Amino acid sequence: MEIKVGEIIRAKREEKGYSLVEFAEKINISAGYLSQIENGKKMNPNLDIILKIIHELDLDIGLLLGLDVNEENYLSRIPSLLKFTLAQERNLKTLSDPDVLRKFNAMAGKILEANYILESKDLYNLFLEDVSAQIELILKRYIALQILTLNE
Repeated sequence: MEIKVGEIIRAKREEKGYSLVEFAEKINISAGYLSQIENGKKMNPNLDIILKIIHELDLDIGLLLGLDVNEENYLSRIPSLLKFTLAQERNLKTLSDPDVLRKFNAMAGKILEANYILESKDLYNLFLEDVSAQIELILKRYIALQILTLNE
């Protein structure tokens, strides 16, 4: 079964508790236009509107575009300007919290420091791969916890 972009947008909008009219107003478009996007009748909406939808609903661009996010090179299929815009907006939003910024900087510092502790480029690359894999496992665990808490 193929999931369409509009279905993903509708599901995420409803998950966030927005009515069609409320969300359309929030992103400055008509409810009819949003309905057309969600129902797949508007096949090529304006990029600015899509960026607003992605930003407001905190959507993953890979999911929205139907890309296999597990495939290593999926980002190469997304236009670089779009990738940059989305990453910049999301990162600025996340890092605007001083506590998150402090923790992120401490973690990044430890990861960078490991390069000097391990000395070997090959070992450091293995270390980075391991850190990445561990982050992915931890994220999956927290997603599962989130789902469990929502179902309670």
